[in-house]
Amino acid sequence: MAFSISNIDLCGHFLLEWQYSMNTIKSYKWTIASAIAVLVLLLIPSQAFQKAPQSLIGLDKFVHAILFGAMTAIFCAEHRALKKMNPKFLLSLIIISAFAFLTEISQLLTITRHFDLKDFGADTIGIATALVVMRIATVLS
Repeated sequence: MAFSISNIDLCGHFLLEWQYSMNTIKSYKWTIASAIAVLVLLLIPSQAFQKAPQSLIGLDKFVHAILFGAMTAIFCAEHRALKKMNPKFLLSLIIISAFAFLTEISQLLTITRHFDLKDFGADTIGIATALVVMRIATVLS
Protein backbone atom coordinates (compact mmCIF):
# COMPACT_ATOMS: atom_id res chain seq x y z
CA MET A 1 0.00 0.00 0.00
CA ALA A 2 1.46 3.32 -1.03
CA PHE A 3 1.02 6.34 1.18
CA SER A 4 0.14 9.55 -0.50
CA ILE A 5 0.55 13.05 0.84
CA SER A 6 -3.12 13.11 1.78
CA ASN A 7 -2.72 9.97 3.94
CA ILE A 8 0.23 11.53 5.76
CA ASP A 9 -1.63 14.80 6.17
CA LEU A 10 -4.63 12.95 7.56
CA CYS A 11 -2.48 11.03 10.07
CA GLY A 12 -0.69 14.21 11.11
CA HIS A 13 -4.00 16.01 11.54
CA PHE A 14 -5.36 13.14 13.63
CA LEU A 15 -2.27 13.18 15.87
CA LEU A 16 -2.51 16.94 16.37
CA GLU A 17 -6.20 16.65 17.25
CA TRP A 18 -5.41 13.79 19.66
CA GLN A 19 -2.68 15.85 21.33
CA TYR A 20 -5.02 18.85 21.65
CA SER A 21 -7.73 16.63 23.19
CA MET A 22 -5.31 15.14 25.72
CA ASN A 23 -4.03 18.60 26.66
CA THR A 24 -7.60 19.79 27.17
CA ILE A 25 -8.37 16.79 29.38
CA LYS A 26 -5.21 17.52 31.41
CA SER A 27 -6.34 21.14 31.77
CA TYR A 28 -9.60 19.97 33.38
CA LYS A 29 -8.10 17.16 35.48
CA TRP A 30 -9.43 18.48 38.81
CA THR A 31 -12.90 19.02 37.36
CA ILE A 32 -12.90 15.42 36.14
CA ALA A 33 -11.59 14.16 39.50
CA SER A 34 -14.22 16.13 41.43
CA ALA A 35 -17.01 14.89 39.13
CA ILE A 36 -15.90 11.30 39.75
CA ALA A 37 -15.76 11.97 43.52
CA VAL A 38 -19.28 13.45 43.46
CA LEU A 39 -20.59 10.46 41.52
CA VAL A 40 -18.96 7.99 43.91
CA LEU A 41 -20.27 9.82 46.98
CA LEU A 42 -23.79 9.87 45.57
CA LEU A 43 -23.73 6.17 44.70
CA ILE A 44 -22.20 4.85 47.94
CA PRO A 45 -24.80 2.71 49.73
CA SER A 46 -26.74 4.87 52.18
CA GLN A 47 -25.82 2.51 55.04
CA ALA A 48 -22.30 3.97 54.84
CA PHE A 49 -23.71 7.16 56.36
CA GLN A 50 -25.34 7.47 59.75
CA LYS A 51 -29.06 8.07 59.72
CA ALA A 52 -29.62 11.78 60.23
CA PRO A 53 -32.25 12.90 62.72
CA GLN A 54 -35.31 14.58 61.22
CA SER A 55 -33.99 17.96 62.39
CA LEU A 56 -30.97 17.51 60.08
CA ILE A 57 -32.89 16.37 57.00
CA GLY A 58 -32.09 19.69 55.28
CA LEU A 59 -28.42 18.88 55.73
CA ASP A 60 -28.69 16.44 52.81
CA LYS A 61 -29.79 19.24 50.48
CA PHE A 62 -26.98 21.48 51.80
CA VAL A 63 -24.44 18.71 51.11
CA HIS A 64 -25.78 18.34 47.56
CA ALA A 65 -25.43 22.09 46.96
CA ILE A 66 -21.89 22.11 48.40
CA LEU A 67 -20.78 19.08 46.35
CA PHE A 68 -21.99 20.50 43.05
CA GLY A 69 -20.98 24.05 43.95
CA ALA A 70 -17.42 22.94 44.70
CA MET A 71 -17.22 20.92 41.49
CA THR A 72 -18.49 23.93 39.51
CA ALA A 73 -16.03 26.31 41.19
CA ILE A 74 -13.18 23.96 40.27
CA PHE A 75 -14.44 23.86 36.68
CA CYS A 76 -14.64 27.68 36.55
CA ALA A 77 -11.08 28.05 37.89
CA GLU A 78 -9.68 25.54 35.40
CA HIS A 79 -11.64 27.07 32.53
CA ARG A 80 -10.39 30.53 33.41
CA ALA A 81 -6.80 29.25 33.60
CA LEU A 82 -7.11 27.65 30.16
CA LYS A 83 -9.23 30.17 28.25
CA LYS A 84 -8.45 33.36 30.23
CA MET A 85 -12.19 34.03 30.63
CA ASN A 86 -15.17 32.78 32.62
CA PRO A 87 -17.18 29.92 31.13
CA LYS A 88 -20.50 30.83 29.54
CA PHE A 89 -23.03 30.96 32.38
CA LEU A 90 -26.10 29.39 30.78
CA LEU A 91 -24.18 26.71 28.87
CA SER A 92 -22.26 25.74 32.03
CA LEU A 93 -25.46 25.69 34.08
CA ILE A 94 -27.19 23.43 31.55
CA ILE A 95 -24.29 20.99 31.11
CA ILE A 96 -23.39 20.66 34.79
CA SER A 97 -27.08 20.42 35.73
CA ALA A 98 -27.46 17.63 33.17
CA PHE A 99 -24.64 15.80 34.96
CA ALA A 100 -26.46 16.39 38.27
CA PHE A 101 -29.68 15.00 36.79
CA LEU A 102 -27.81 11.93 35.52
CA THR A 103 -26.42 11.33 39.02
CA GLU A 104 -29.98 11.29 40.33
CA ILE A 105 -31.05 8.91 37.55
CA SER A 106 -28.05 6.66 38.27
CA GLN A 107 -29.21 6.34 41.87
CA LEU A 108 -32.22 4.43 40.53
CA LEU A 109 -29.77 1.66 39.62
CA THR A 110 -28.80 1.18 43.27
CA ILE A 111 -30.68 -0.64 45.99
CA THR A 112 -30.27 1.90 48.78
CA ARG A 113 -30.48 5.20 46.87
CA HIS A 114 -33.41 6.85 45.12
CA PHE A 115 -34.19 9.67 42.70
CA ASP A 116 -35.08 12.90 44.50
CA LEU A 117 -36.11 16.00 42.58
CA LYS A 118 -35.32 18.11 45.65
CA ASP A 119 -31.74 16.83 45.56
CA PHE A 120 -31.54 17.88 41.91
CA GLY A 121 -32.89 21.31 42.87
CA ALA A 122 -30.20 21.64 45.55
CA ASP A 123 -27.56 20.54 43.04
CA THR A 124 -28.70 23.21 40.59
CA ILE A 125 -28.71 25.90 43.29
CA GLY A 126 -25.13 24.93 44.19
CA ILE A 127 -24.09 25.07 40.54
CA ALA A 128 -25.70 28.47 39.89
CA THR A 129 -24.31 29.90 43.13
CA ALA A 130 -20.77 28.78 42.28
CA LEU A 131 -21.04 30.24 38.77
CA VAL A 132 -22.12 33.60 40.23
CA VAL A 133 -19.51 33.58 43.03
CA MET A 134 -16.69 32.73 40.62
CA ARG A 135 -17.79 35.59 38.32
CA ILE A 136 -17.79 38.00 41.26
CA ALA A 137 -14.37 36.73 42.31
CA THR A 138 -13.08 37.50 38.81
CA VAL A 139 -14.40 41.06 38.96
CA LEU A 140 -12.93 41.64 42.42
CA SER A 141 -9.48 40.30 41.52
